[in-house]
Amino acid sequence: MSLLLSLVAQILHIALMVAAAPLAAGVSDWLEARIGGRSGTPVLLPWRDLVRLSRKTPAETDGGSIVLRVAPSAALGITLAAAALAPSFSRSMALSPLADILVIVSLLASARAVMVLAALDAGAPEPGLAAQQSSALAVPAEAALIVLALAIALMAGSFNLDLIMSQARDGGLAPAAAAAVVLAALLALAFVDDGFSLAGLDRTAADNGLAMSRLTAWLRRLVWLDLTGALFLPFGYATAGAGPLEWSIGLACWGGKLAVLILFMAGTRALPGRIAAQRAAEVAGVAALLAVIATVMVLASARMA
Repeated sequence: MSLLLSLVAQILHIALMVAAAPLAAGVSDWLEARIGGRSGTPVLLPWRDLVRLSRKTPAETDGGSIVLRVAPSAALGITLAAAALAPSFSRSMALSPLADILVIVSLLASARAVMVLAALDAGAPEPGLAAQQSSALAVPAEAALIVLALAIALMAGSFNLDLIMSQARDGGLAPAAAAAVVLAALLALAFVDDGFSLAGLDRTAADNGLAMSRLTAWLRRLVWLDLTGALFLPFGYATAGAGPLEWSIGLACWGGKLAVLILFMAGTRALPGRIAAQRAAEVAGVAALLAVIATVMVLASARMA
């Protein structure tokens, strides 16, 4: 029975991630506009765009190889795999043994690489420039993510997200100073990745492909939010085998944490003088430096103990 409930929770989690990703994007864009003094677009606009684009007949492209045609669906599938492993309302789901933080990081990096290859394959100036900017950003960002994953694993004693969440909930990630540095680096990477990771790369797609590319970017944003919540707000998660009543409590807590994180991200993006695209790689480099500092702090603390 417990195995069946964990499988049902896993399926529900995937469905909720797909449904919540466009909604979270709409809320984030609306909040950013309101904080900046503008009226903002409707919250459900991303969902309307997805429905509108998915109803169109797929456009045939004259140029480009098979990479350009399969890239949107491949990137969406890879990102969906990462979303399936990032916890939302429940832990101990069917795929939780595979929920390794390095696996999630690798999947997100692979999805970005697929979109970059498609942009380069298009042979057009704008997608090519977007691919160049995304690749330049990926160098420090992916390195920082790997070092951050190492620092978190050293603090929790495991790369598995369920075990990391249990450690963070029971005693916190120690040392606390290193955990604060990890949080700062993770938020910096999430902010940079949210704004610039796939920007311009979806110009190679149209109709169904464009819908999949946009859903990929929104799912990626939601994975970042879920990872931040799991590592530093590790409370309110239901146990998959507990049943629907505890799931409802987990859903309410998940919604509250998403609201807080979305408000923070939207407020940061709306600040005057926010980070320009050409400075994104510099911010990712700072995040990489913070990740190294956190790792050194963890190793030094372990040696002193």
